[in-house]
Amino acid sequence: MISARAAAAHQPAPAKARTPHHQPELDGIRGLAILAVLLSHAAGILGVLPHRMPHPAWTPIAAFVLVPGWGGVDLFFTLSGFLITGILLRARKRPTYFRPFYARRVLRIFPIYYLFLTVTLIAGHIWLRFGEQLPAGTAARVSYFLYLQNWPVFWPNWVGLTSIWGSFWSLAVEEQFYLVWPTIVRLLSVRTMLGICAFGFALGIPLRYFLIQHFTGISGGIIHFPLSRLDGLFVGAACALYREQRGRPVPLRWAAVSFTAGAAMFGFIAVFHVREMVGLGMHICTFGITAYALMAGGLVAASQHPVARLQKILTLRPLLLAGRYSYGMYVYHLVIYLGFEALARRISPATNGEFTFFPALGYMAIAVLATTAFAAFSFHFFEKKFLEMKRFFPSPAAPVAAS
Repeated sequence: MISARAAAAHQPAPAKARTPHHQPELDGIRGLAILAVLLSHAAGILGVLPHRMPHPAWTPIAAFVLVPGWGGVDLFFTLSGFLITGILLRARKRPTYFRPFYARRVLRIFPIYYLFLTVTLIAGHIWLRFGEQLPAGTAARVSYFLYLQNWPVFWPNWVGLTSIWGSFWSLAVEEQFYLVWPTIVRLLSVRTMLGICAFGFALGIPLRYFLIQHFTGISGGIIHFPLSRLDGLFVGAACALYREQRGRPVPLRWAAVSFTAGAAMFGFIAVFHVREMVGLGMHICTFGITAYALMAGGLVAASQHPVARLQKILTLRPLLLAGRYSYGMYVYHLVIYLGFEALARRISPATNGEFTFFPALGYMAIAVLATTAFAAFSFHFFEKKFLEMKRFFPSPAAPVAAS
């Protein structure tokens, strides 16, 4: 995607890097991230791809291509690290530093998150079968309201993507980052923060390896624990810090090196540990997360340069649309998917919900479109009311995504 030749062609003019208030490419990156996650979960959760029934040879190939899209979460992390750090850097000399930042985050994140938790919790008490799709135990459920669900004490009750709250661990990672990082940006120098980012990124692989060997084993917990999933946040933050320090974006050739290094690491896993592409394993849980972060960092850094081909891809209308509604799509998608999974079993009871290959792909596409439509409805008729209140908490002008 980001070749060395492209890097060389654009490197002589760093001063022309894009700095408008709104960069649609960032919406496109967000759209790419959410579609990767939704397609990954569709392939892994809906159960409509043929496995037990006769299937063509390319069925497992489709799974190996789609399931690794869970790394789109790391693209979200990297983009968040970049945008949030940029906002904080531009505001850190202001006396009203913390209040606008946290007010705007609350208005964007809390309304549909807490609405969804509350409505589904009530529904689970009324309809016991629906309640089976929620985490077991009062303490585990309360942890979601406090954004603590990704800490080890709550792992025993974690039910993964079979729960309608199963993807919210990543929201907890970001909220915990937002809790700590603004104070660091306020107090420390750019150079010191770059050192923190470099040290934290370098610590990622050995820390995850240590946790797997001595505490967690190969489990969902290791990839949800906040200290083991900071790679992308630090890479994104470093891109913003570099811009602040040098007055220009990360050079395009560095973006190319980052993306290529991540792709090479990911390719190694795909070739020599191919089963980890559709399941957890030592390599994907250690090197894989770093690989995703490096690729995401390369993409985010490159988006700050006038690379025509990349801009054209990232501003495709479907990506911009998905980027606009991405948060709602992420919050709602599991409850919609589990509904589609139950429907598939009713449509095809003889195969326990499996379809032949092409109808399965179509069914997955319908599930994604239904999620997008529901998220769009939520955005225009609910979320927008809160987003309009951001005008009371102005933020410094910045290259930002639409939301």
